[in-house]
Amino acid sequence: MDLFSLTETEFFRKLAERKNDNLHIAYKDFVLQVSEICCTTHNKGIAVSALLFAEVEISHLQTATQRDELNNELASFISKALTFVRQTISHINDVVFKPVNEDEMLNGIGLNWTAQKTALIELGYAFKVAKCFGKDVSVKEIVSKLAKAFNVTMPDTYIYKKYQEMRVRGRNSRTYFMDSLVESLNNHMTSQDTED
Repeated sequence: MDLFSLTETEFFRKLAERKNDNLHIAYKDFVLQVSEICCTTHNKGIAVSALLFAEVEISHLQTATQRDELNNELASFISKALTFVRQTISHINDVVFKPVNEDEMLNGIGLNWTAQKTALIELGYAFKVAKCFGKDVSVKEIVSKLAKAFNVTMPDTYIYKKYQEMRVRGRNSRTYFMDSLVESLNNHMTSQDTED
C-alpha cells in the first residue's frame, strides 16, 4: 500500500473524467479498498496519509463539480466519498494496527523452493559478493533469509560446507545453478524472438 493507492482507483478515475457508468460499483470497490487499508496496513501513518491525500483530492473534485454544475449523481458520489473518507479518518484511532514481525513477513511470501539447497546458497553468495544488500550483510544472513522466505531448512554449517564443495567443482564453472539460469533465460528470450 502506498500513499496514492486510493487516488489511483477506478472510482477516482471515473470522478476525474466525470463518467457515471457503473459508478456505484467503482464506489463500492473504493470503500472496500479504504477498509482494506485500515485493516491490513501495519503502519498507521501510511494509512492516515493515504486517507488525507484522498480527502484533499475528493475535496478538489467536489469544488470543481460544484463549479461546473455537473449532474447530481456524480456530485452525490463525490459527496459520499468525501464524507466516508472523513469519517474513516476520524475513527482511525479505533483501528488496531498489529505489527508484523520479520518471520511472519517472510512466511507470507508463499513460495516454496523446489531446486536444490545448493542452488539457493549459490544465489546467496552471488548476492553477497555483488553487494546487492550492502557490504555489511553476511552470507549467513542472506542465505538464512532466503531459506526462510522460500520454506527451506538450512543449518548454518550446511551453508559453509556447501560453499566449500562449490569451490572445488572445477575451474571452468563452479556456478552450475546460475549458469543454468542464464542459459534458460537466454533460450527463452531467443525462442520468443523467433515467434515474433
